[in-house]
Amino acid sequence: MTHVTPLGIFGTIASQSAFSENIEELRQRAGVIPGMERAKIAEYLRSGTPIIALMGFSEDVLGGKFSRSGGTAIMSDGRFFWRLDAADYVEHYGIGLPEGFISHGNSRQWIPPVLSREEVAAVDRHLSHLRGIGTL
Repeated sequence: MTHVTPLGIFGTIASQSAFSENIEELRQRAGVIPGMERAKIAEYLRSGTPIIALMGFSEDVLGGKFSRSGGTAIMSDGRFFWRLDAADYVEHYGIGLPEGFISHGNSRQWIPPVLSREEVAAVDRHLSHLRGIGTL
């Protein structure tokens, strides 16, 4: 089974209202990513492969700077998974991400892989398994 790692606070499948319960943790992580690094990381996050398309509408819970249709959708690069709106939080607030992800992205020069149909299916199966045991 393919193993993908949740991208910190953004590695959850949660409704907008459930995600808003993380506001304090988001505030604590704000400003960790320097301004000059944010755009390339945000673009990587936006360019991941959609795994679970959710039509929910997400809004910025920190300062109302953005909203995103489908922001609760789950994206992946085959190694990590995250909410689509993670890109907006990185871009606008510099929300810190796990060091393993930063190292991984740097090693790829922030160019996300294109996942094959089989890889997408494997990631989806893994996420379904995690949801089934209640860890997402």
